[in-house]
Amino acid sequence: MVYAITLAVRMGGMNRRSFLRGSGLAAAACALGGVQGRGQSSEARPPMSTGSFTFAFFTDVHIEPEMDAPQGTALAMETINASDAEFAICGGDHVFDALKAHKERIIEQYQLYAEAENTLRMPVWHVLGNHDAAGLETGMSSHDAIFGKAMFQKVFNTPTYYTFQHKGVNFIVLDSILIKGRDWFPAIDINQAAWLERVLQATVAMPSIVISHVPWATSMATYGTGSNSKVYEPIVNSDYMIPMLEHYNVIALLQGHTHIVESVHRHGMQYLTGGAVCGNWWKGSQYGDREGVTFVTVDNGSVTTRYVPTGFLSVEQSSQG
Repeated sequence: MVYAITLAVRMGGMNRRSFLRGSGLAAAACALGGVQGRGQSSEARPPMSTGSFTFAFFTDVHIEPEMDAPQGTALAMETINASDAEFAICGGDHVFDALKAHKERIIEQYQLYAEAENTLRMPVWHVLGNHDAAGLETGMSSHDAIFGKAMFQKVFNTPTYYTFQHKGVNFIVLDSILIKGRDWFPAIDINQAAWLERVLQATVAMPSIVISHVPWATSMATYGTGSNSKVYEPIVNSDYMIPMLEHYNVIALLQGHTHIVESVHRHGMQYLTGGAVCGNWWKGSQYGDREGVTFVTVDNGSVTTRYVPTGFLSVEQSSQG
């Protein structure tokens, strides 16, 4: 059955909570209501035949000139090169911080990141993160050539959502950063949602892995003091988007943003949060999770992961040593 996606996003001057009330998601709930039979089942899905391979998922690099961030990023690239990964995916927030920085610093940050990534000896795919969007919280003109998502698209020569395939697996990279004026919201917009369903329908015979910077499912709010902050909240329309994934052959969703290592299992799917190259923004661990890279292995339709710390020592730790 085809999902009738009617996520009519009418942002106006809304905050995240009013977005939920006024964005037309009630209509989406009605549209989705009749096609959740698979999602209501707790039975594990049978594995689907694929090739066996490993790839690197590294996210939340947050490179900047300070905090020894270039050195920490270089360690992550060395960790990936030393692995058996066949390709890599950066899960977003390549730089810190294009949202608030002036134009020259934004360009400097992207150059630093590009120099680091150039050391990788494999193909790399890119996911847009909120801190990759340029100039939203500054006086930069919205007509500037690098404003908003334009810098990300120019540097990486990529759209913000797209697909690629590898050894019988369909990878779907999504854009979870919805920009309205000078604000951004964690959401999948209506056009992208419709595109996503078309892709899932067209590739229904293949297992799919979806990648989003902002999580769709997470237990982040339970992990410690401050972990329930709204900055860690999942996409605002996750309760309408997740049933779509459960209806098709999606075996995992990779996510970043929260800087933790986490796996949520539900209805035969895994929601895998990949930690962070920068840990706690280059200041040590984030709720006990060190700076690192996630390696994902796909074998005969099943997904397993291992998180490998890079061994980076923050400025504070180095001074204490």
